[in-house]
Amino acid sequence: MSVAVGIGLTNECNLACPHCYRPTLMKQRLSVPEVETILDNLDVGSVNLGVGENGVHPEYREMLALLARRDVKTAITSNGYSLNMLTDEELSAFHSIELSFDFPTKEEMDEFRGKGAWEMAIESLERCQALGVPTSVAAVMMNTNYGRMEEVARFAAGLGCDLRVNVYQPVADEEFTLSYEQFWQGFANLFAAGPVVVCSEPLVNAIMGLETTRGNPCGQRSIRALPAGTITPCPYWPAAAARIPHLADTGQSIWDRPEFEKSRHLPKACEPCRFAESCAGGCASRRALRDRLDEPDEYCPVVRGEDEVRRVQEMLSYTLSNPEDVPKAGNACTTVIKTAGNLPA
Repeated sequence: MSVAVGIGLTNECNLACPHCYRPTLMKQRLSVPEVETILDNLDVGSVNLGVGENGVHPEYREMLALLARRDVKTAITSNGYSLNMLTDEELSAFHSIELSFDFPTKEEMDEFRGKGAWEMAIESLERCQALGVPTSVAAVMMNTNYGRMEEVARFAAGLGCDLRVNVYQPVADEEFTLSYEQFWQGFANLFAAGPVVVCSEPLVNAIMGLETTRGNPCGQRSIRALPAGTITPCPYWPAAAARIPHLADTGQSIWDRPEFEKSRHLPKACEPCRFAESCAGGCASRRALRDRLDEPDEYCPVVRGEDEVRRVQEMLSYTLSNPEDVPKAGNACTTVIKTAGNLPA
């Protein structure tokens, strides 16, 4: 079975965004042989480059050439820096490119991410579009922007892009963590913005009634290689499962290692739930970060009673878009909204 692989070449970045989860105490970089080991020992269906700003890595272009030679479907999430340094030919080799925007205005973006961040991202996005490379806007849903998801979607639509949204995870601190009400209101706002292409956030998928997930993709259909040279089920997972050389270990499959087994764990309290098969306890990383792996997702309405489930379901008015090839949907709990061509001016 081919898997979606998330690779972070480095934890370095040209910006210092306050919501970023990358470790910053020491410089971490993967080597070319480590990336080759990943490609040699996994059935790689697609690769998404994330974590730090990959273009800061001194061998970044060599890594891209390696992925191109291996004919790997490659996507990248960037603030623009990793794209500006590439030739048109190198840019055109990407299967898709995401530019990070968490707010819909230049003033907010530059205040949050740093002066010049807005223009760098806009210029990169426009260049990619001129080359015909599929582009989208990526945002993190936080307690500071959950009420503005429709505005962010309208902004993305104005750029001719769809919108992909991840929920903030408290890897470093709780500053931007969504409350229970903010979580569900944020998704209600998001679904009001356009048809849903994909929602692989398992709890939301189940409550929507889609039930097209089987728990989170992490540790099942996806795997992460982090800049420290470690392998984890998810970039937010609090412990390493192994180091990259262990992928070549014929004695034990990486999927059978304890941290991967934990990522697939169904909490006992969730076993009788009618959503258990599709939700599987919600986001395992969120539960693991709280040291509550054997408890339901903190955003679960089921534990609050059937009236609450019905209330949340009534909030989530949505339509579905035709399925599309979204590489990132295979290796993260994420939601993609079809905004391009769907929102009025």
